Amino acid sequence: DPLWSRGLGDVYKRQLLISLPDSFQPQLLSNALKSIDTELQIEIGAENVKNPSAVEFAVDWKNPQGHLLNYPNLKAISSYGHGVDNLLSDTKLPQGIPIVRLKDEIMANMMSEYLLAVVLLHRRQLLEYAKNPEFSEWGTNRYHPGNQIGILGLGYLGQASAKVFLKMGFKVSGWSRRLKQIDGISCFSGTKDLAKMLTQTDYLVNLLPNTAFTQDLLNYQCLSTLKRGAYVINVGRGKTLVDEDLITLLDNGHLSGACLDVFRTEPLPSDHQFRNHEKILITPHNSSTTQAESAAPQILENYKRAISGKKLLHLVDMKHGY
Repeated sequence: DPLWSRGLGDVYKRQLLISLPDSFQPQLLSNALKSIDTELQIEIGAENVKNPSAVEFAVDWKNPQGHLLNYPNLKAISSYGHGVDNLLSDTKLPQGIPIVRLKDEIMANMMSEYLLAVVLLHRRQLLEYAKNPEFSEWGTNRYHPGNQIGILGLGYLGQASAKVFLKMGFKVSGWSRRLKQIDGISCFSGTKDLAKMLTQTDYLVNLLPNTAFTQDLLNYQCLSTLKRGAYVINVGRGKTLVDEDLITLLDNGHLSGACLDVFRTEPLPSDHQFRNHEKILITPHNSSTTQAESAAPQILENYKRAISGKKLLHLVDMKHGY
């Protein structure tokens, strides 16, 4: 790849911009990228960019509105995660600049571990034993009934998790916008099919992105279609779930519990009704997090493709928002 490029009359070295919150440890990503390609020119943080014309690729998450308009030679934007809704919340994104997202095996493994752990915790009632070792008679167990997993969202993470559940002997169904065919999984699509899947689901896993269609999808009507005693796991986006409707269905006994990793407001306010509910397990949006060393090769590949005009990996469909 050519090291030098020309823009707006100036000769400059191409730069890759990492614009991430400090909590994401952007320096780790920079180190991981440079360990692969020592010649890379990387700037961390928009405030440190001395020549905006040099920036041709940006790794972004959630930043002030319109900040990416400052780079006249920007060729592509990479979301630092599987989801892109935080990035797309910027209503002043540069027009016509492609956006890509990550599809990472390590992140998929982390998500699969989390989901399996949560289902088994509930199925074997282990949190109840943690509260009270005498939860069942000595030498016996109290097993939560039900073996049917229903996954909303059969993308990269959904399919990886489905395969893990299949190996553990669960029956697995999945719902997606477009009907898919996946070995061992009963696949559904469309509004009528969603209701059909829910009626047979014991453990509902939401992995859907935040889009106009998915907002408030898990409302009273939808959740009450689940089997009585079903358990809800939300690792997709907080805006998909109607908080008050979940509480109502937990309190009236239709749902046996819920594990929530994502919320409408994050961090979850200390006075939120979810905080002290005995049937809700809360985790701090850490079911699967981006690992710099694992993500770096994919980000570097897209950077090289972008500056050489080649087809990008994992291009976001702007119409559908993922």
